[in-house]
Amino acid sequence: GGMQRSFRFFFRGTGYDEKMVRELEGLEASGSTYVCTLCDSTRAEASKNMVLHSITRSHCENLERYEIWRKNPFSESADELRDRVKGVSAKPFMETQPTLDALHCDIGNATEFYKIFQDEIGEVFLKSNPSREERRRWRTALDKQLRKKLKLKPVMRMNGNFARRLMTREAVEAVCELVPSEERREALLKLMDLYFQMKPVWRSTFPAQDCPDQLCRYSYNSQQFADLLSTTF
Repeated sequence: GGMQRSFRFFFRGTGYDEKMVRELEGLEASGSTYVCTLCDSTRAEASKNMVLHSITRSHCENLERYEIWRKNPFSESADELRDRVKGVSAKPFMETQPTLDALHCDIGNATEFYKIFQDEIGEVFLKSNPSREERRRWRTALDKQLRKKLKLKPVMRMNGNFARRLMTREAVEAVCELVPSEERREALLKLMDLYFQMKPVWRSTFPAQDCPDQLCRYSYNSQQFADLLSTTF
């Protein structure tokens, strides 16, 4: 309301691949019981507690745990030792910043677009407060179309494979078949086209080498993307 404000942004490398983090930090592979690269949570613990997690792993601690794994100073059995080191099984040789990896960027984006697709099918922009029943119908229609056109089965929780398949031109074209308004179809296709142009940049380790054209257009594309989201959607 006319008050002056200032903002500060901290940018971190966000394109880490989970397999790469596990390799660099000496952790067991991605099928491990110790499911997280940021904390000591096991698969069973994580399934019971989906919310209250904090970042507890560190590079120094992983190095200490590797030494315990290598020397077994307490003469423990293999299972006891593994429980003590929480999934560290090789020497960590490079520190990674605790951050969101590229897979979870994909999952986060796909989760949002999954909602947008449902809203467009139900023409939510014409309704002030759609009922739960209506929203359920839109979701069912979307799931049915994705199964029919892409052989993509519905999932309870968004995962990497579903996210990657959902964020494709083929999937968007299938969704557009259910969007009643021509104008909204065009807007949705434009939004997704901008997304497809930006994606190689944040998926790439060396965007200046791998996709220089998309990198040059990235700033402009992201502004267009944000404008479209905040106005049309």
